[in-house]
Amino acid sequence: MAVDGGAIMIKTCLLGLGRTGAVVAEHLIESPDFDLAAVFTKPKGMKNNRKLSELINKDTKLVIKDTSNLVSEIEQQKIEVAIDFTNPKAVLKNARVLAEKKVHMVIGTTGFNKVQLNELRQIAEKYGVGMVYAPNISVGINILIMIVKTLAKLLPTYDVEISEYHHRHKKDAPSGTAVKIAAAVNDIKQIKEPRLVFGRSGSMIRSNNEIGIHAIRAGGIIGVHKVLFSGNYDEIEVTHRSYSRSVFAEGALKACKFIAHKPGFYNMEDVLMMEDQTKNRFQALSSNLTQWWGQVWGWPSSRLRFEKQ
Repeated sequence: MAVDGGAIMIKTCLLGLGRTGAVVAEHLIESPDFDLAAVFTKPKGMKNNRKLSELINKDTKLVIKDTSNLVSEIEQQKIEVAIDFTNPKAVLKNARVLAEKKVHMVIGTTGFNKVQLNELRQIAEKYGVGMVYAPNISVGINILIMIVKTLAKLLPTYDVEISEYHHRHKKDAPSGTAVKIAAAVNDIKQIKEPRLVFGRSGSMIRSNNEIGIHAIRAGGIIGVHKVLFSGNYDEIEVTHRSYSRSVFAEGALKACKFIAHKPGFYNMEDVLMMEDQTKNRFQALSSNLTQWWGQVWGWPSSRLRFEKQ
C-alpha cells in the first residue's frame, strides 16, 4: 500500500482504456483511497506510450503501457489490485499473470461464457487470490437485482421479460447483466427446464418456463435494463437507467476496497452486502416495507385522509 499524508492508499492498476476505463481512471486519480500506479492497453494499440493526461480530463504523469509490461510493472509498482475492462480472452490471460503475482482483481468485462467463468474461478482458487466478477459493476443495477429477486419470490406465477438497451458499439448481446438478471430470477422461481428466449419471431405461444430477453443497440445509450413482471391482470416493471459511466467507476472503486487482500470469487451483491451501512439500510428497508404493508391492509377506510393540493 502507498502512504499519502498519513493515509493508506491501495496500489491499483487499470487494464483497458475504453469509454468506461477512461472514466474509472479519472475516479481513481481523484480518490484519496487509491494510488493509480499503472494503466495498460493491448499490445500494438494506438494508445500505447501516450500520456494518460491526453486521453482523460485529469493531470497525471502516467504513461500508458501495453500488457507485455504487466509483470515488470506489477513488481516495480507493487500493485495490489487490478481493475480489468478489456475483453474475456484478455481477462483470462491477464488473470493468470496477476494471480501468479498475488494481485487481486475486479472484472467489469462482459461477454464471458460458462467455461471462461469457471476458468476464472479455478485461477482464483489455485493461487489464493480474490476476484470480483461484475458484468455490470454499477451499484444501482445490483440493487435492481436484489429487488427483482424479491418480486420473483412474491410473484411466482408472473411471466418475466427483460429488456436491455445499449450504445450501437456494444458487441455482445444480450448483455451480461441481462443474463445475470435472468439467472437471479430463476434462482428464486426454480423453473423446471428454464428456457431463455432472445427476442421473438414466428408463431409460437409463450411457454411457462420462458424468460424473455430483448436487446436494443442504438446511438449512445449508456445502459438501460428493464424487468417486467406480468400477470393476467396487472404488471410491475423495474427499470435501471445509467446517466453516466461514473456509475461504473463508483462500483469499481467499491469492489476494489472490498477485494484488497481478500481471497475468493465474488460478485457485486457480495460487495454491497458486506458494507455494513448498505446491509443495515437494506435490512431496515425490508423490515419497514413489511410493517407498512401490514399496516396498509389493516387500515379501515375511515382512517384514510386525502388533502387538497
